[in-house]
Amino acid sequence: MDQVQDGEAQLMYLTPEQERILGGEEGWVKAKALKVIVKVGEALGADKLIMIRHAHVSGISYTNIGEPGLKFLEELAENGAETTVYTTSNPTCIDLAGKSTLIDQGYLEQQLLVNKALEKMKIKPTYTCLPYMLRPPSPHEHLAWGESNAVAMANSFYGARTNREGGPIALLASITGYIYNAGLHRLEERRVKTLIKYEDKLDDITASLLGLWIGENIDEIPMIDLPTTPRIQDVKLLLASAAATGSHALIVIKDLTPRKTYIEDIDDKITISKRDLFRTYKDNIWKGGKYSLAYIGCPHLSATEFHSIIKLLEKKRDKLRGKIVLSIPPLVSSMFQRELEVLRDKNIIEVITGTCPVVAQFKYRPDIIVTNSGKAFFYLRKLHRLDVRLASLNNIIG
Repeated sequence: MDQVQDGEAQLMYLTPEQERILGGEEGWVKAKALKVIVKVGEALGADKLIMIRHAHVSGISYTNIGEPGLKFLEELAENGAETTVYTTSNPTCIDLAGKSTLIDQGYLEQQLLVNKALEKMKIKPTYTCLPYMLRPPSPHEHLAWGESNAVAMANSFYGARTNREGGPIALLASITGYIYNAGLHRLEERRVKTLIKYEDKLDDITASLLGLWIGENIDEIPMIDLPTTPRIQDVKLLLASAAATGSHALIVIKDLTPRKTYIEDIDDKITISKRDLFRTYKDNIWKGGKYSLAYIGCPHLSATEFHSIIKLLEKKRDKLRGKIVLSIPPLVSSMFQRELEVLRDKNIIEVITGTCPVVAQFKYRPDIIVTNSGKAFFYLRKLHRLDVRLASLNNIIG
């Protein structure tokens, strides 16, 4: 095996195959992509490169990357860059169904050019933050994923191994098929230091509140001990909230996170209850009454979640307290075409496809937004400076 060294950086050992790629035998685009991964890996102390099975590229919304990002993607595509592993894409900044009264379509042309470049590189046009819905990872499987909530789900729920990669690194990893062996790819870095005992049954609002609290108060990898087995949709909300407010990419959930995908080294124990969470966030919880907009679907709604919400709405006899926006992946949209037409005919229900308000621009500024998502609560306040309150799904639909 050959080795690469850069000043005082960690020695990285490369296989003959990797050396051939670096030498340009599979094209200069792939060579440059691998060179970047090697350099970043050396800076992080990686000893080698590892093969990945799935890449997920975040940061593909034109509102995030702008013209420089578009030109970067177009240049890669025009020079023959193609993925070598299964690769999925994050949400865009436009409603791909083109029927939203909330999402501004002002960047439609630019976003479609971004999409064209991605698809030319053989990236799947998934446009969702739920890559695990399309291809659930296996325990110990190495990934290169962007999108904080997806990374947390991969590590915490499925027991796979991925760092919180930036969109460009995830893209370059998809082209080469390799990522550096550093961070959460290494078992010794998946060390649990804090045990959090939560005393009550988890639901959607307490999952979001607990995630917010962990993100704001816990720095190291925690383990959560719950009294009952949580629903996957509540795990999703908890992890997304913690990843948004903190840097968490792995939160072990006792008896749920696959064993042997982490090391227990607990030196701190904390007990917290539903009452504690409601007292801490009392000023951020919706007290009832009318709202101008309710947003559900951050992270995107899965087919199961979307179907259950449709059933709740079908049972609803009274008027809703305001307009409800649901965000779903294109795949879910294709599965529920008839139901979507019925919902859209009601006018007060809006479904947006392949996007979310976090990475999009609004056509108008809602007075009060309610949501059951701690991630949406955090980002809509931080990025859009909106008045956002947390509420359970049942309270929102009423």
